[in-house]
Amino acid sequence: MVLPKPLRPLLFAAAVAGCAGAPQYKSELPPNLNIKTKLSSPSVLLTPALGGSFEADMHVTSVDRRCQKNYRGSVRLDAPAVSVGIPADQPSLLVFEFSGYSAPSRGSASSTYSTLLTPRSGYQYDVDVVYADQMYSVRVFERSPRGGGRRELERRPFSACESKASAPRDRAGADSAT
Repeated sequence: MVLPKPLRPLLFAAAVAGCAGAPQYKSELPPNLNIKTKLSSPSVLLTPALGGSFEADMHVTSVDRRCQKNYRGSVRLDAPAVSVGIPADQPSLLVFEFSGYSAPSRGSASSTYSTLLTPRSGYQYDVDVVYADQMYSVRVFERSPRGGGRRELERRPFSACESKASAPRDRAGADSAT
């Protein structure tokens, strides 16, 4: 069954929202994405002492040449530092989800931040994830294999994905989109 295009984002959002049942992201690639996380609960109602919870997850979705998404799994950001391997030279949509549940009020809430990342081969990527004072910050940095400092990368929305499957070719036979 092929879903109409307008329903695809809704289905993706529903998959991300239901992260409790999301498969864990697994990769045998060498780690190239290093996530440092600092979380502070936005409310006393979301603390374990009152039966609440506050969590952060990173959802990884591979993106092919036609900008089609393939959900790969989630990474629980429950440790100060987590490293994973994501494929180099191909885009991945990274969705950071901050979610909380309050047992006393029986309520839940979540916010997300997403960016399209195309890691370069041999490079390392650092992500600083912070949730404090009811605000979040996600910053992505690139480190060269030759050393030196980190370079902060701009957030890229999924809409920045450009399909290369049917790109017109110029007279030399090269993709005109490159």
